[in-house]
Amino acid sequence: MSGTIHSRPAGPAYRLQGSTSRLLNLLCQLGEGTLVLRQEGLSLAKTCTFGLCVADGQGGWHLLRDAISGLETDLQRVHHVYLLPDPDDGIPMLATASPGGEIDLSIRLEGHQWKSRIIRSIAEDFHGIPVEAREGRCLRAGAWLDDWNHTSPATEGIRWEILAALDACRCLEVEVRSGMHRATAAFRPAFMDSEGAVLRIADATRKNVVFADAGAPGFRWTSLAPGHLKIRAEASRRAGRLAAPAA
Repeated sequence: MSGTIHSRPAGPAYRLQGSTSRLLNLLCQLGEGTLVLRQEGLSLAKTCTFGLCVADGQGGWHLLRDAISGLETDLQRVHHVYLLPDPDDGIPMLATASPGGEIDLSIRLEGHQWKSRIIRSIAEDFHGIPVEAREGRCLRAGAWLDDWNHTSPATEGIRWEILAALDACRCLEVEVRSGMHRATAAFRPAFMDSEGAVLRIADATRKNVVFADAGAPGFRWTSLAPGHLKIRAEASRRAGRLAAPAA
């Protein structure tokens, strides 16, 4: 199983302006997409459809939740939104990153082409500003799913109790948090391999793919029931919490 989101440097991109909530709510009109959310030591790629992002007041009115894709977004976080072509095949992607930081969330719009009318209209309606080459390189749109800032040494293995739990797992739940987003997935593992302490897990259709550094200090796994396992990565203090109650 390939470890990449994309393998070549990012091409031209636009930084979009305007309402992020309005942009996210366009996703329900754009068909199936591949959501990739990364945090240190844990990455999720999930092919899914999208619904409306709604604020229900739980955790604050700045917190949007999409019940269909499982994506949550904290609009209080300072961020930029980008529209860029996939470096491999030019399929358009929407992505977010902190100012001067790397992409944490990307959504590949599977049913669309970069030069299509609807993609051009998104760039125009949201007053897209062409991204300079330096900013484009900083985004790291070509990063691998397991290309984190810190990874456990290649000589470090995976504890036997984790492997035993995964071997018996019939339902795997995954929770990934970046500073701005939270996403979840639940699926039956069909493929699993590892390199050092890094696990690679996917379902039979490969619509859900997870890469996890099982040797990282923040890696957590919980047995919810026989054959039902949950994995997550504890965020660093600097990353903060997604759904902190409003003051």
